Amino acid sequence: MKMSRQLGVAVLGLCVVTSVLAAQPVVVLEVGTVKVTDQDVRAELALAPPSARERALDNPATLKQIATTLAARRLLAQEAEKNGLANMAEVKAQVQITKERVLSTVRMEQFDASHTPDAKAVEAYARDYYRSNPKAFEVPGETKVSHILIAGDTSDSKAKAEKLLAEIKGGADFAKLAKENSDDKSSAEKGGDLGYSPAGRFVPEFDKTVAGLSKDKPLSDLVKTQFGWHIIQFADKRSVRTLAFEEVSDKLKADAMTKILSDKRLEKNKGLIKDAKIHEDALKAMGAEKPAVAAPAKK
Repeated sequence: MKMSRQLGVAVLGLCVVTSVLAAQPVVVLEVGTVKVTDQDVRAELALAPPSARERALDNPATLKQIATTLAARRLLAQEAEKNGLANMAEVKAQVQITKERVLSTVRMEQFDASHTPDAKAVEAYARDYYRSNPKAFEVPGETKVSHILIAGDTSDSKAKAEKLLAEIKGGADFAKLAKENSDDKSSAEKGGDLGYSPAGRFVPEFDKTVAGLSKDKPLSDLVKTQFGWHIIQFADKRSVRTLAFEEVSDKLKADAMTKILSDKRLEKNKGLIKDAKIHEDALKAMGAEKPAVAAPAKK
Protein backbone atom coordinates (compact mmCIF):
# COMPACT_ATOMS: atom_id res chain seq x y z
CA MET A 1 0.00 0.00 0.00
CA LYS A 2 2.87 2.35 0.75
CA MET A 3 4.28 1.81 -2.75
CA SER A 4 0.86 2.51 -4.25
CA ARG A 5 0.49 5.74 -2.27
CA GLN A 6 3.91 7.01 -3.29
CA LEU A 7 3.34 6.18 -6.94
CA GLY A 8 -0.09 7.77 -6.85
CA VAL A 9 1.28 10.96 -5.34
CA ALA A 10 4.00 11.20 -7.97
CA VAL A 11 1.64 10.63 -10.89
CA LEU A 12 -0.92 13.04 -9.49
CA GLY A 13 1.77 15.68 -9.22
CA LEU A 14 2.48 15.28 -12.92
CA CYS A 15 -1.19 15.81 -13.69
CA VAL A 16 -1.35 18.94 -11.56
CA VAL A 17 1.43 20.61 -13.48
CA THR A 18 0.32 19.72 -17.00
CA SER A 19 0.60 23.33 -18.10
CA VAL A 20 4.17 23.54 -16.82
CA LEU A 21 5.18 20.35 -18.63
CA ALA A 22 4.26 21.93 -21.93
CA ALA A 23 7.40 24.10 -21.68
CA GLN A 24 10.88 22.94 -22.70
CA PRO A 25 12.44 21.08 -19.73
CA VAL A 26 15.77 22.17 -18.27
CA VAL A 27 18.04 19.52 -16.74
CA VAL A 28 18.94 20.35 -13.13
CA LEU A 29 20.68 17.09 -12.14
CA GLU A 30 22.37 14.22 -13.97
CA VAL A 31 23.60 10.92 -12.58
CA GLY A 32 24.55 8.23 -15.07
CA THR A 33 21.75 7.95 -17.59
CA VAL A 34 19.23 9.55 -15.25
CA LYS A 35 18.29 13.18 -15.74
CA VAL A 36 16.08 15.26 -13.45
CA THR A 37 14.53 18.38 -14.96
CA ASP A 38 13.03 21.53 -13.53
CA GLN A 39 9.64 20.15 -14.56
CA ASP A 40 10.22 17.04 -12.45
CA VAL A 41 10.98 19.24 -9.46
CA ARG A 42 7.91 21.40 -10.08
CA ALA A 43 5.75 18.31 -10.39
CA GLU A 44 7.00 17.14 -6.99
CA LEU A 45 6.40 20.61 -5.52
CA ALA A 46 2.85 20.60 -6.86
CA LEU A 47 2.04 18.09 -4.12
CA ALA A 48 2.98 20.56 -1.38
CA PRO A 49 0.77 23.35 0.05
CA PRO A 50 1.16 26.68 -1.82
CA SER A 51 3.04 28.34 1.05
CA ALA A 52 5.56 25.47 1.29
CA ARG A 53 5.91 25.48 -2.49
CA GLU A 54 6.80 29.17 -2.52
CA ARG A 55 9.35 28.73 0.26
CA ALA A 56 10.97 25.83 -1.59
CA LEU A 57 11.27 27.79 -4.84
CA ASP A 58 13.11 30.52 -2.93
CA ASN A 59 15.51 28.04 -1.31
CA PRO A 60 18.20 26.49 -3.58
CA ALA A 61 19.14 23.95 -0.88
CA THR A 62 15.57 22.65 -0.75
CA LEU A 63 15.38 22.42 -4.54
CA LYS A 64 18.68 20.51 -4.57
CA GLN A 65 17.34 18.07 -1.98
CA ILE A 66 14.18 17.48 -4.01
CA ALA A 67 16.19 16.90 -7.20
CA THR A 68 18.52 14.39 -5.52
CA THR A 69 15.55 12.58 -3.97
CA LEU A 70 13.91 12.31 -7.39
CA ALA A 71 17.14 10.98 -8.90
CA ALA A 72 17.50 8.33 -6.20
CA ARG A 73 13.86 7.34 -6.65
CA ARG A 74 14.31 7.05 -10.40
CA LEU A 75 17.44 4.91 -10.02
CA LEU A 76 15.64 2.63 -7.57
CA ALA A 77 12.79 2.31 -10.04
CA GLN A 78 15.28 1.26 -12.72
CA GLU A 79 16.71 -1.35 -10.36
CA ALA A 80 13.21 -2.60 -9.68
CA GLU A 81 12.63 -2.97 -13.42
CA LYS A 82 15.90 -4.88 -13.86
CA ASN A 83 15.06 -7.17 -10.96
CA GLY A 84 11.69 -8.02 -12.47
CA LEU A 85 9.67 -6.36 -9.72
CA ALA A 86 7.53 -4.54 -12.26
CA ASN A 87 6.16 -7.90 -13.39
CA MET A 88 4.89 -8.86 -9.95
CA ALA A 89 1.11 -9.21 -9.88
CA GLU A 90 0.79 -7.00 -6.81
CA VAL A 91 2.91 -4.26 -8.37
CA LYS A 92 0.94 -4.37 -11.62
CA ALA A 93 -2.30 -4.13 -9.65
CA GLN A 94 -1.02 -1.13 -7.70
CA VAL A 95 0.12 0.61 -10.87
CA GLN A 96 -3.29 0.03 -12.46
CA ILE A 97 -5.18 1.23 -9.38
CA THR A 98 -2.98 4.33 -9.22
CA LYS A 99 -3.55 5.04 -12.90
CA GLU A 100 -7.31 4.69 -12.46
CA ARG A 101 -7.26 6.94 -9.39
CA VAL A 102 -5.41 9.69 -11.23
CA LEU A 103 -7.54 9.42 -14.36
CA SER A 104 -10.77 9.40 -12.35
CA THR A 105 -9.64 12.51 -10.49
CA VAL A 106 -8.89 14.32 -13.74
CA ARG A 107 -12.20 13.15 -15.22
CA MET A 108 -14.15 14.47 -12.23
CA GLU A 109 -12.37 17.82 -12.52
CA GLN A 110 -13.49 17.87 -16.16
CA PHE A 111 -16.99 16.90 -15.04
CA ASP A 112 -17.05 19.73 -12.48
CA ALA A 113 -15.96 22.25 -15.09
CA SER A 114 -18.80 21.25 -17.41
CA HIS A 115 -21.41 21.15 -14.63
CA THR A 116 -20.54 24.32 -12.74
CA PRO A 117 -23.82 26.02 -11.80
CA ASP A 118 -24.40 29.60 -12.89
CA ALA A 119 -24.43 32.51 -10.45
CA LYS A 120 -28.24 32.63 -10.26
CA ALA A 121 -28.51 28.97 -9.29
CA VAL A 122 -25.82 29.36 -6.64
CA GLU A 123 -27.47 32.43 -5.11
CA ALA A 124 -30.88 30.77 -5.13
CA TYR A 125 -29.46 27.74 -3.32
CA ALA A 126 -27.67 29.98 -0.80
CA ARG A 127 -30.78 32.06 -0.09
CA ASP A 128 -32.92 28.96 0.32
CA TYR A 129 -30.47 27.57 2.87
CA TYR A 130 -30.41 30.93 4.67
CA ARG A 131 -34.22 31.05 4.89
CA SER A 132 -34.49 27.42 5.99
CA ASN A 133 -31.92 27.65 8.78
CA PRO A 134 -32.51 30.92 10.66
CA LYS A 135 -31.03 29.63 13.93
CA ALA A 136 -27.69 29.04 12.22
CA PHE A 137 -27.31 32.78 11.67
CA GLU A 138 -28.26 34.03 15.11
CA VAL A 139 -25.67 36.04 17.02
CA PRO A 140 -26.12 35.67 20.79
CA GLY A 141 -26.74 38.69 22.97
CA GLU A 142 -23.60 40.36 24.28
CA THR A 143 -22.85 42.63 27.20
CA LYS A 144 -20.08 45.20 27.38
CA VAL A 145 -18.53 45.71 30.81
CA SER A 146 -15.41 47.09 32.44
CA HIS A 147 -13.84 45.83 35.63
CA ILE A 148 -11.21 46.50 38.24
CA LEU A 149 -9.42 43.49 39.68
CA ILE A 150 -7.65 43.51 43.00
CA ALA A 151 -5.81 40.22 43.10
CA GLY A 152 -5.48 38.10 46.22
CA ASP A 153 -7.65 36.75 49.02
CA THR A 154 -6.34 38.76 51.94
CA SER A 155 -8.01 41.31 54.19
CA ASP A 156 -5.78 43.99 52.66
CA SER A 157 -6.85 43.18 49.09
CA LYS A 158 -10.52 43.23 50.10
CA ALA A 159 -10.06 46.51 51.94
CA LYS A 160 -8.44 48.07 48.87
CA ALA A 161 -11.30 46.88 46.67
CA GLU A 162 -13.88 48.25 49.13
CA LYS A 163 -12.11 51.63 49.15
CA LEU A 164 -12.13 51.79 45.35
CA LEU A 165 -15.80 50.83 45.21
CA ALA A 166 -16.64 53.62 47.65
CA GLU A 167 -14.70 56.12 45.53
CA ILE A 168 -16.59 55.05 42.40
CA LYS A 169 -19.93 55.37 44.17
CA GLY A 170 -18.80 58.81 45.26
CA GLY A 171 -18.30 59.89 41.65
CA ALA A 172 -14.68 58.96 40.92
CA ASP A 173 -13.81 58.09 37.32
CA PHE A 174 -13.98 54.29 36.88
CA ALA A 175 -11.59 54.16 33.92
CA LYS A 176 -8.97 56.26 35.72
CA LEU A 177 -9.10 54.05 38.83
CA ALA A 178 -8.88 50.93 36.66
CA LYS A 179 -5.75 52.19 34.91
CA GLU A 180 -4.12 53.06 38.22
CA ASN A 181 -5.19 50.08 40.34
CA SER A 182 -6.43 47.05 38.41
CA ASP A 183 -4.26 43.94 38.51
CA ASP A 184 -5.71 42.82 35.17
CA LYS A 185 -3.09 44.69 33.19
CA SER A 186 -4.46 43.87 29.74
CA SER A 187 -7.80 45.54 30.47
CA ALA A 188 -6.36 48.17 32.83
CA GLU A 189 -4.66 49.84 29.87
CA LYS A 190 -8.15 50.33 28.38
CA GLY A 191 -9.71 51.66 31.56
CA GLY A 192 -10.90 48.19 32.54
CA ASP A 193 -12.83 47.68 29.28
CA LEU A 194 -13.51 44.00 28.54
CA GLY A 195 -15.47 44.67 25.35
CA TYR A 196 -18.61 42.80 24.31
CA SER A 197 -18.93 39.24 25.56
CA PRO A 198 -21.66 36.57 25.34
CA ALA A 199 -23.04 34.88 28.42
CA GLY A 200 -20.81 32.11 29.71
CA ARG A 201 -17.51 33.67 28.75
CA PHE A 202 -16.39 34.51 32.26
CA VAL A 203 -16.01 32.44 35.43
CA PRO A 204 -19.44 31.68 37.00
CA GLU A 205 -19.39 34.29 39.78
CA PHE A 206 -18.34 37.04 37.38
CA ASP A 207 -20.75 35.91 34.68
CA LYS A 208 -23.71 35.81 37.07
CA THR A 209 -23.01 39.36 38.21
CA VAL A 210 -22.72 40.64 34.63
CA ALA A 211 -26.13 39.13 33.84
CA GLY A 212 -27.68 41.20 36.62
CA LEU A 213 -26.26 44.55 35.51
CA SER A 214 -28.08 47.06 33.31
CA LYS A 215 -28.40 50.77 32.63
CA ASP A 216 -30.58 51.02 35.72
CA LYS A 217 -28.03 49.10 37.80
CA PRO A 218 -24.64 49.81 36.21
CA LEU A 219 -22.32 49.08 39.13
CA SER A 220 -21.77 45.82 41.00
CA ASP A 221 -20.85 45.22 44.60
CA LEU A 222 -17.56 43.43 45.23
CA VAL A 223 -17.40 40.11 43.38
CA LYS A 224 -15.08 37.36 44.66
CA THR A 225 -13.58 34.92 42.15
CA GLN A 226 -10.51 32.71 42.02
CA PHE A 227 -8.59 35.73 40.71
CA GLY A 228 -9.42 38.09 43.55
CA TRP A 229 -11.92 40.91 44.06
CA HIS A 230 -13.73 42.54 41.13
CA ILE A 231 -15.70 45.72 40.68
CA ILE A 232 -17.77 45.49 37.49
CA GLN A 233 -19.36 48.36 35.58
CA PHE A 234 -22.04 47.93 32.91
CA ALA A 235 -21.54 49.81 29.62
CA ASP A 236 -23.89 48.45 26.95
CA LYS A 237 -25.91 45.45 25.83
CA ARG A 238 -26.63 43.97 22.40
CA SER A 239 -29.72 41.84 21.94
CA VAL A 240 -29.78 38.56 20.06
CA ARG A 241 -29.82 39.31 16.35
CA THR A 242 -29.86 37.46 13.05
CA LEU A 243 -27.08 38.13 10.58
CA ALA A 244 -28.34 39.62 7.32
CA PHE A 245 -27.92 37.49 4.21
CA GLU A 246 -25.45 40.03 2.83
CA GLU A 247 -23.20 39.50 5.87
CA VAL A 248 -22.84 35.78 5.16
CA SER A 249 -23.52 35.61 1.43
CA ASP A 250 -19.91 34.98 0.34
CA LYS A 251 -19.54 31.91 2.53
CA LEU A 252 -23.03 30.65 1.74
CA LYS A 253 -22.41 30.95 -1.99
CA ALA A 254 -19.08 29.13 -1.71
CA ASP A 255 -20.77 26.38 0.32
CA ALA A 256 -23.62 26.26 -2.19
CA MET A 257 -21.22 25.81 -5.10
CA THR A 258 -19.46 22.97 -3.26
CA LYS A 259 -22.73 21.28 -2.30
CA ILE A 260 -24.26 21.51 -5.79
CA LEU A 261 -21.16 20.03 -7.41
CA SER A 262 -20.91 17.38 -4.70
CA ASP A 263 -24.51 16.34 -5.32
CA LYS A 264 -23.88 16.15 -9.06
CA ARG A 265 -20.77 14.04 -8.50
CA LEU A 266 -22.69 11.71 -6.23
CA GLU A 267 -25.48 11.40 -8.78
CA LYS A 268 -22.98 10.55 -11.51
CA ASN A 269 -21.20 7.95 -9.39
CA LYS A 270 -24.50 6.32 -8.45
CA GLY A 271 -25.38 6.13 -12.13
CA LEU A 272 -22.07 4.47 -12.94
CA ILE A 273 -22.52 1.68 -10.40
CA LYS A 274 -26.32 1.28 -10.41
CA ASP A 275 -26.05 -2.13 -12.10
CA ALA A 276 -23.09 -3.32 -10.03
CA LYS A 277 -23.28 -6.84 -8.62
CA ILE A 278 -21.57 -7.35 -5.29
CA HIS A 279 -20.04 -10.76 -4.72
CA GLU A 280 -20.53 -11.00 -0.97
CA ASP A 281 -18.85 -14.40 -0.66
CA ALA A 282 -15.67 -13.13 -2.29
CA LEU A 283 -15.55 -10.13 0.05
CA LYS A 284 -16.12 -12.35 3.09
CA ALA A 285 -13.32 -14.62 1.91
CA MET A 286 -10.99 -11.62 1.83
CA GLY A 287 -11.89 -10.82 5.42
CA ALA A 288 -11.11 -14.38 6.41
CA GLU A 289 -7.57 -13.89 5.14
CA LYS A 290 -6.71 -11.60 8.05
CA PRO A 291 -4.08 -13.14 10.35
CA ALA A 292 -5.54 -14.43 13.58
CA VAL A 293 -4.81 -12.33 16.66
CA ALA A 294 -3.04 -14.37 19.30
CA ALA A 295 -4.87 -14.64 22.59
CA PRO A 296 -3.10 -13.01 25.55
CA ALA A 297 -0.95 -15.37 27.57
CA LYS A 298 -2.48 -16.60 30.79
CA LYS A 299 -0.84 -15.33 33.92
